[in-house]
Amino acid sequence: MRRLLALFFLLALPALAAEPAGSEPKIDVSAEVLKEFQAIEALTAKGSLGEATQRGQALLPKLQDAPAARALLLRNLALLYGQQKHYLHAATLLQQSLDLHTLSAEDAARAQLDMAQYYVAAADYPKAAASLSAWLAQAKAPQPEQFLLLAEIRGELKQYTEAAEVMERLIARSPAPKPEWLQRAAQYYAAAENYPKAAALLSASLEQTPAPKPEQFLLLAEIQTRLKHYTEAARSLEKLIARSPEPKPEWYQMLLGLYHEDHNLEGCIQVLGHLLRQDAGNPLYWEQLMGIYQEAKQEQKALAVRQLMYTRGLLTKPDEIVQLVQVLRYQGLSARAADILQREIDKGGVEKNPRNLGLLAEAWTEARELGKAAATLEKSVAMADTGETLHRLGQIYSELHDWARARQALARALTRGGLKNPGGAWLLLGMANYRLNGKNEAREAFLQAKNTPAVSKTAEQWLEHIDREAQQGKRPCCQQHRAAGMGVDHVDRKAGQKQDRRH
Repeated sequence: MRRLLALFFLLALPALAAEPAGSEPKIDVSAEVLKEFQAIEALTAKGSLGEATQRGQALLPKLQDAPAARALLLRNLALLYGQQKHYLHAATLLQQSLDLHTLSAEDAARAQLDMAQYYVAAADYPKAAASLSAWLAQAKAPQPEQFLLLAEIRGELKQYTEAAEVMERLIARSPAPKPEWLQRAAQYYAAAENYPKAAALLSASLEQTPAPKPEQFLLLAEIQTRLKHYTEAARSLEKLIARSPEPKPEWYQMLLGLYHEDHNLEGCIQVLGHLLRQDAGNPLYWEQLMGIYQEAKQEQKALAVRQLMYTRGLLTKPDEIVQLVQVLRYQGLSARAADILQREIDKGGVEKNPRNLGLLAEAWTEARELGKAAATLEKSVAMADTGETLHRLGQIYSELHDWARARQALARALTRGGLKNPGGAWLLLGMANYRLNGKNEAREAFLQAKNTPAVSKTAEQWLEHIDREAQQGKRPCCQQHRAAGMGVDHVDRKAGQKQDRRH
């Protein structure tokens, strides 16, 4: 765009060669030289630029002792070379003409401006900037176009501060500066990372522009964001959205980011609600809404969003489904968690492996679906009969009062080893043996449990009870024994659950 603007001004260059002969100053030269000047002008007027150039070059050595005539010829040759698109050579000739210091003030000023334009056309921007700056410094009534061209040149040189200052000179000398001048100055200041000035100028430009473009609001919002003025940046985007018949989704995304930076969580929720009404199948919007609810400590709403995502089929990755299950458990919705995980395992959405089966068993246990929990653990044991899994299975069967299966699972668990709470397993095994009238086996199990401090006291109570029963020759009160036994069983199972959940 900058190059196009510079080239636009170059379109006026051919007209510079079409000055009427009467505009030339009177120069004291021989009749032969004057005749040659007139021949060159005639060839130029006829369009024979090549021939005119050749005759001018041939005449030039004859004017070594006539600086005024030489300066005039150099200027005319520069115009001829310029029309033939030999811009750099044209600029060089104009500089030689100026160096003779014989041109009138008006002709010198014009030559200075022409030279700047030739340098622009030749892409020699440093010399173009120097020439045009020199011209503006002495010009009596420069036009806005010359300031604009110099600013463009400074921009091409990445001299953004200087470019912005040129624009401010133009603005200062104009009784009614155009809004686009303010915007251009703002853009240069933004490129120079002078964001306060950029924001001030662009805000003023927007106030004066009847129908500002979206890019102007977006630029202002970006500048305000760099200044960390998030509230003001959000207002700029709000204005853009309000005046646009079809706001773009990315504008809402930008506004969402600004609201979040400004800790305006309610604003974030409103924006995401709009985005979801426009595109309810976009998982990113749902994830962002869930994250905002979590940040706002509205866990129930965050969970509701997660469940809606699952219902809509937006949670498809196994880890996403497992995470949903864990959150449901955390919120006390273990039955719902177990139903979802069971369904996903059955249809292959989540892999059927010991880890996921263990999670499912925990969810069923928390939902007090002990039969389903036991059946799930049996499947896990069939895949990997670790000591810990067998221990948990024994706990579940103990709560179901299925003492035979409890004894079998607990015995296998202790044989496998690697238990986090072996004392608890021995205690439960003793209780299972006792319920199955295996008092000697029960005594041996309680003696093993007695070696574990956490359950030693309970194990001693059981041993005392067995000894007392043997002395009395009768069974104890069933209610008293169940209170002692089931209390230990319940504690042991809960301890196992906590360990597995942490795992």
